[in-house]
Amino acid sequence: MIDDTDEIRQREAGETGCFGLVPGRARQLYTQEWFNASDCEKGDGPFYCPDCISDAVVRKCTQKRDHFAHRARLSPVIGSNEGELHHQCKNELLQLLRERFPSGNWEAERCIAESPEKRTPELRPDVSGRIDRVPIAIEVQASTLTVGKIVKRAKNYTRRGIFLLWLVPLREPLGELAFRPRLYERYLHSMYYGRTYYWWAGQGLIVKPVHYGQEIRHIELRDWYDDGGDYHQGGGYDKAYRIIKKPVYGHDVDIAVDFISQRRSEFTPENERQAVPECLIWRDRSDKWWDDGIRRDTGTITPGI
Repeated sequence: MIDDTDEIRQREAGETGCFGLVPGRARQLYTQEWFNASDCEKGDGPFYCPDCISDAVVRKCTQKRDHFAHRARLSPVIGSNEGELHHQCKNELLQLLRERFPSGNWEAERCIAESPEKRTPELRPDVSGRIDRVPIAIEVQASTLTVGKIVKRAKNYTRRGIFLLWLVPLREPLGELAFRPRLYERYLHSMYYGRTYYWWAGQGLIVKPVHYGQEIRHIELRDWYDDGGDYHQGGGYDKAYRIIKKPVYGHDVDIAVDFISQRRSEFTPENERQAVPECLIWRDRSDKWWDDGIRRDTGTITPGI
């Protein structure tokens, strides 16, 4: 059997935005010692990723090379194999928008023809129409999406003068526990001024704006002796995770009444590799409701800024 471990690890790393475990090494949480996946057992842990500080687990495989993987939970997004649920989500939005705005010409999978003059290819938004004469496209993202595709679609809709709302549909509510947003979720979070819009069937036109607040872990104080008999001590401090986040909910917002059209200036998010382009977005009116109070560079708690 072909060993595709490297390809799988690269793909997972690209989806989550952290490549810290790709080399096959992780650190022991208490001793800070480096371990290679091929030279350790689960009992040598607990381990963590040196880049994002989140928990890592060693996977001992029979048909693949041993490797480390991130342990943190992901949001329960609708997968590419759940087409029927994705279809139900789009139909629910379409039906309600048609009822609320009967003159808005709302359609699903509308074909917006290619325009060489505007340098845009054919576009097919999941749901599109008008609210108070404002042209709006709603993309209901039901599977992993690359940042490059988000950028390309945002630019193309902007060239056509269409304001874009990107929703992340879930199989079930996100909940209160910390999680690891995928790369595209974090990018949308930057595009919409520090919030990602989550939605699931039955929500109607209500969406859940979520800010990704800082989550910290406490590294317990431990002491130990190494193989040479030398004494060591480590831990006893708090450290911020880099890509594990705490969901901080804003008030529920209605797509039809709580949103405004806005031209978003180009922006390069902190710790991200690709800038958010200048684009037209359909965003909620809410002011910032969160206050992390944590400096990312040190992981220490500071007064809110």
